[in-house]
Order: sequence, then structure tokens, then C-alpha cells
Amino acid sequence: MSATKRPEDTPATLEERVVARQESLSAAERRVARYLADHPDEVAFSSAETLGRATETSDATVIRTVKALGYPGMPALKKILQGTVRERLTPAGRFGKDLDDLGDEPDQVLSRVLTESIELLERARQTVRSDSFATAVSMLMGAREIVVLGYGGLGMLGNYLSLRLSRMGLRARSAVTSGFLLADELLPLADDDVLVVVAHQIVPTEIDVALRHAEEVRAKVVLVTDLLAEALGDRVSVTLTAPAGNSQLFSLQAATLAVFDALILAIAAQDREPALLAMTLMNRLRGELRGDAPPSAGTKPPRRRNGSRRT
Repeated sequence: MSATKRPEDTPATLEERVVARQESLSAAERRVARYLADHPDEVAFSSAETLGRATETSDATVIRTVKALGYPGMPALKKILQGTVRERLTPAGRFGKDLDDLGDEPDQVLSRVLTESIELLERARQTVRSDSFATAVSMLMGAREIVVLGYGGLGMLGNYLSLRLSRMGLRARSAVTSGFLLADELLPLADDDVLVVVAHQIVPTEIDVALRHAEEVRAKVVLVTDLLAEALGDRVSVTLTAPAGNSQLFSLQAATLAVFDALILAIAAQDREPALLAMTLMNRLRGELRGDAPPSAGTKPPRRRNGSRRT
């Protein structure tokens, strides 16, 4: 399956490199790598010796880790981080470091959450590539069936996406089961289906298995992620990067929901008549459930044209 490549002028971030390469690092190197990603403003102005003490390793381990992450050396990494430290210190970068930092007044919490959400949406303007988005829309419109896979809170967001796609008249379902039960969800996947994977920072076994199965059956894969673009880029058809923030307590999903809503509306704009027919049928069924009179005998409900999709 062909992967959507990252443009040469937008290299992987430090966090993305750490996620992508952590399995190839030693235990000490993983500790250093995690420290580098979690403390970029400190790393930008620290020596390898200082970082070695902070991570209880050594300056040699720090330098070896930096090179393993794809940087020529400490000076190159520090130069990059010094150029982005101002962005790191924006409200979006500071928010959520500590519960005390949020304050204990509801209006303060509301203000901080709204501020970071706005920051994330602004970042999404840069991280969601227009060509990748258009490709994802085309894939979803041409799919026989769309399967949305996510876990935990992201699984609930997956339910939202599959529900809204179904209301547009597309065949869509969410897969949120774990363990052996996921096999039943994956079994029907075929080469004319699309698997939408929602995963921001980690790749659980279920998603790894799902990606391998999608490759085996030649199903297309749309990845919606925050930090896994580099780690999974060669295993998916297209990637939509939706920043979820760097809060230590929880991630905000304003950008993820915005990407989902944009996908839904873009599909409706591309295929208006079937979308309107599906909504007409939805409203009619809701009316009947409220007790409204059903349509007269012989009246056929509106149907969505399947196009290239088979039923």
C-alpha cells in the first residue's frame, strides 16, 4: 500500500522521532529520549553532561541517543529546539503541567481549556495537509464499508465519526472491542474497504494487528493521529495529523473532532443528493418513532446511490 510521505520541508518532530524509534533504543536511551521529548525547553540550553545527570545516565548515552533519533549531534538538536522554544512556551505548551497550574476556579479552568483548544485548532491548520485531506475524503466516498478503530476516549470519538458517516448514507461502523473479539470486527475487511485508525501516541496490539490485516487484504487505511505519523507512515494510505495537546493529565480533542466534522461535511458537499436523501429518510424514521403517520402505501423511501460501492 502506498504511504503518504511527509514533505521534505516538514521533518519529524522530536516527539514523533521518540515514538517511532523507541523500540530500537536501549533502556537507558529510552529514558534519555523520553526526557528530551518532555523537557525540550531545558534541553535547548543544556549540555550533554547536564542531561546525563538529569537522566541518571552519562553524556555519552545522551549523545548516542540524540544520534539514534536522527540528529547529527547535540548542537543540531539544540539549535532546532531553541528555534521552537518560544512556541513551546505558549499557553498550549504550558497547560496541564500540574493540577495546581490550572487553578481551582471553574472560570479559570474553562478559560485555559478554551485557550488550548484554540491553539490546537490553529496548529491543525498547519499539520493537516490539504492534499492528504482530499485523498482521505475520496477514499471514504469510494469505500464499500468504513471501519473506524480506536480505544478508550478515542474509541468514543470513533463512534461519533461512524455514526455521522452512517447518517450521510455511507456504510460505516466502529470497532472498539479488544482482545480476541476484535477478530470478528476485522474478519469482513476487504480490499474495497477503508479502515480509519484513531491513535495519538501509542500503538496497542489491537491496532498493530489491524494494520497488518488491512495490508494483507489490501484495504486502505486513514490514520488520524497526533504523534504517530512517522511511526506508522509506511503502514497507512494517508495520515491526518490532529494535534491533541501535551497535557500530562489529559489530551484535548478539539482538533480531532474538527477533522472528523470536516470529513463529514466534505463528503456531503461532494455528494449532495445522496446526503440529502439519507437525511430525509432519517427525519422520516424519527417522525415515525415519535408517532407520526407513516407514508402512504406504495411510497418508497429515498435511497442513497451506491456508486462504486457494492451492497
